[in-house]
Amino acid sequence: MIFCSKHRIPENHDCPFDLRKSSEIEVSLNKLDVLYQDALDFMNKDLTVAKIYDYVTTKQMNNLEATELLIYFIENSDDIDTRRISIQAFKVLELKNDFVFNTLESCILSDDNPIVRKTAIDVIKNIFPKKSKTILKWIRKNDNKSTS
Repeated sequence: MIFCSKHRIPENHDCPFDLRKSSEIEVSLNKLDVLYQDALDFMNKDLTVAKIYDYVTTKQMNNLEATELLIYFIENSDDIDTRRISIQAFKVLELKNDFVFNTLESCILSDDNPIVRKTAIDVIKNIFPKKSKTILKWIRKNDNKSTS
């Protein structure tokens, strides 16, 4: 039950190497330069957005791990508050990477919940002011429900 970042989704567990062997772990991590397995280890705990915040601020979790877990909450939770707070955590933790931008953009364009969309719009404007101009302009022009 240890998987590389590419194969962490249950449908993709045909990883060609064994992460339990330390030499293979080191080789794969050096190639990826990211340790996603640590983020997945946190998933076995009773994890909340507040705990992710605590882990990041106490340096028990890095920003990429936090990003992965917050995206997991946004994409898999049915609870609107959990999703909204996860989106706001990107701003609070100052998580500014392509994964965050793409997740926010996806929430804005395709989420059914107006609260989630509005929160994503507010956060993307704040942490990606230049990069978000195109999407925000498109929303104002084409999608009144996103800004309501």
